[in-house]
Amino acid sequence: MSGERLAMVRRRVGSPLLRSARPGDAAGIARVHVEAWRTTYAGSLPGAFLRGLSVPEHTARWTRMLRPGGDTVLVIEDGEAGIVGFGSAGPARQAEMPVGDWQGEIYTLYLLTDWQGRGLGRALIHGLFDRLVDAGMERIALWVVAANPTRFFYEAMGGRAVARRCEPFAGIMLDEIAYGWRFDLAHGDAA
Repeated sequence: MSGERLAMVRRRVGSPLLRSARPGDAAGIARVHVEAWRTTYAGSLPGAFLRGLSVPEHTARWTRMLRPGGDTVLVIEDGEAGIVGFGSAGPARQAEMPVGDWQGEIYTLYLLTDWQGRGLGRALIHGLFDRLVDAGMERIALWVVAANPTRFFYEAMGGRAVARRCEPFAGIMLDEIAYGWRFDLAHGDAA
């Protein structure tokens, strides 16, 4: 992301800071990841699965992922609360993508419930879009659980439903929707 774009994102976010994740952020990201899953998917995923989520296990996973040359990972950090949101993105995992020529994929985007509705999710997704577009990816998609009420956020951000699937997960069949965005690299705008 260019310095000018990052400065604009920082101004939009306000007090919390949008920045690239560092290896030392693994525990904070893991805490948000587990807490966000427990609140977002309560009633949609089995309670035993959600209770079994482990911050130490997720910390180990994120420690492996936060390596130089790895996926793009951005965090929203508050001076007092620490990391309150994060997102990750990179090249589209072709086995995961719907029919079409998707180049980039947003793998994760989570924001703690108390921090939603402040424009932080918007800043986070725009930061991820900027990173992917800067890397030359103009067709970007993501998968979201259909029962996830925050999926409407992706629609409000201009995402168009491009595919559906039903996959086994945690002992149930999980309905998912893929949202897609197309950017015009010549003009830097969503098409």
